[in-house]
Amino acid sequence: MKAFLSRTTGIICLCGLLLSACSVKQDNKNFEKYLNQDTAVKGKAGVLITALGQPEQYDFPFFDRYLNQIFNAAFPPLLKFIILRDGGTVLRDPKNLFASEEFTPKTLMDCYGKTVSEDGTPYAKLEVKWVKPREEGGAGHFLLKKKNGFVDIAEKTAIKMAASHYPRMPGQKVPYVQQHLSLFKEVESLVSQSFPKTPVQTAWAMYPETVEKAIEALLKEKVETIVVCDLFPVYSNLEQFNALFVEIEHFVHGRAKVIYSPSVGAYASYRKALVKMASDEVSKLPEDSKNLIILTRHGFPEMPGEPFHKLAPAYYDNLQKEVEAAINSKTTDVVYADTEFSGEDDDPEDKRLSSAEALERGLKDKYDNIVFVLVDFMSENTDTVYCAREEALEPIHFEYEGMVPYPDFTHPYRTELTHDKTRIIVAGTPVGPRYQPHVAKGIFDAVATILRGEAWPQLVSGSGKG
Repeated sequence: MKAFLSRTTGIICLCGLLLSACSVKQDNKNFEKYLNQDTAVKGKAGVLITALGQPEQYDFPFFDRYLNQIFNAAFPPLLKFIILRDGGTVLRDPKNLFASEEFTPKTLMDCYGKTVSEDGTPYAKLEVKWVKPREEGGAGHFLLKKKNGFVDIAEKTAIKMAASHYPRMPGQKVPYVQQHLSLFKEVESLVSQSFPKTPVQTAWAMYPETVEKAIEALLKEKVETIVVCDLFPVYSNLEQFNALFVEIEHFVHGRAKVIYSPSVGAYASYRKALVKMASDEVSKLPEDSKNLIILTRHGFPEMPGEPFHKLAPAYYDNLQKEVEAAINSKTTDVVYADTEFSGEDDDPEDKRLSSAEALERGLKDKYDNIVFVLVDFMSENTDTVYCAREEALEPIHFEYEGMVPYPDFTHPYRTELTHDKTRIIVAGTPVGPRYQPHVAKGIFDAVATILRGEAWPQLVSGSGKG
């Protein structure tokens, strides 16, 4: 999924090399079906709003499910056989996660965040072997011979989340759920105001039982058409067409008509939230200052045939134009940069600008202010709190000292610091009372397009859907 936990997906940092260099050509039958679907509502309509569902507290099944979905979509059969193996129980030292050379650990943690075996013996006291990192500069791990049914690379990534990301959050909680529940509530209110007899259900894509429960609830209300809107600005095979949408069809099992809405990034109402974020930041700066706005994407692997790349311009190109028009300043430049899949290993021809490269250029060109606006997420999550900052700000050696300073989840997580004479700002994501209403309106507009039988916005080149 796109938020590669992420687009996460949504939402963790993954090694782009694995996904981009070894990708298989995508099956686009479901994408073509989506573009050509019959969008006429039949009988009583109901609405299903879905989002990825990064858990508030650490939950290995979420990360295991998400990572395996990504791996299975990206890797060809031979590579799956080589890489997607259960070699045993992966263990890492939570205080020394990035060690590349073998050492004697004081504590070892498994993918569930536990440091002892089933019989209560500390893992560090058991016989384990050291596994060298696959690439130079990477992190190794320890391996207990006993297999546990999980793919080693998924375990290894998940342990980092359990050991490093969640513990440093206030209350050891990630804001994704709280902020999405608030968003769900606002969308439900908008639907009820305009379509008072239309039931709305919400669900988490990475918790299939919640999707099934939501569908059953809609069917219980005698719904004949289910309008589905998944909360990603741009749809993809990885996230929607060959994943979530297939699962929804399975759960519905022909008991109702299913219509999938346009992706919300195609709507100016949704993009307005990010336009306002960028404008707000610039409005705080001196009028004569030289500013660089970096619209920061998560990034997406170059999987052959992936429709994400066809659908993306409807969101990204329009957003950049709207930000430039809103700011309307000759002293402010607006560029895109990607957090993932844009470094030297993944982008050897330097076709994409990475967020770290964008910062380096901004500092070299002596901008007074450099502002990062995170445009791929509707809430704060581990990608935005950690990966986006740690990777974009790596050139100035940014690191958290202790807990993440984000006590109020009702507002964007904003970071401001100074390097030499340049002010650097990470504006966060469009949450809270100032920005969330625009996000909710964009989601509502995507749903209302179907409920009202209106023409679709442009999704790919040309007009309308096509």
